[in-house]
Amino acid sequence: MFYQLKIAEEKDLGRLTDFVEKAGVSSDGVSEIIDYFVLMENGENEIVATIGVQPLNENGLLRSLVVSDKLKQAHILTLFQSIQTLAEKKGINHLFLVTNKEASVQFLSLMGFEEIDFKAIPKDLLTLEHMNGSLKEENAKIMRRTA
Repeated sequence: MFYQLKIAEEKDLGRLTDFVEKAGVSSDGVSEIIDYFVLMENGENEIVATIGVQPLNENGLLRSLVVSDKLKQAHILTLFQSIQTLAEKKGINHLFLVTNKEASVQFLSLMGFEEIDFKAIPKDLLTLEHMNGSLKEENAKIMRRTA
């Protein structure tokens, strides 16, 4: 199967929000940062994966990762590399994410993310609703990657 990556545009907003909401992921605030999302589409231009970064100064919070079960780990790796490149182009030097899955921690470590203590989270990131909601999840772990 052929897949292509693209940066989301305003015209993608409806189908992007539908895609993430079907997966049970919040689409709150997506419209304000639509050009901070990377989409992976199949040959029929259907979204099969997405990830976004919510910018805050030189920091960014990865959010709204939704991946079709048809994709392989290599596709997910490509998706992460694309969002990292987009973030760097937009002046984001530090990417943060919250996960509660140990398998994710291992995968993300291979991609250059490191687990950090809650005290190391920049205070401005704690003002983001998405960050606060994620931190309340059981076994939440914070990871960071510096450009």
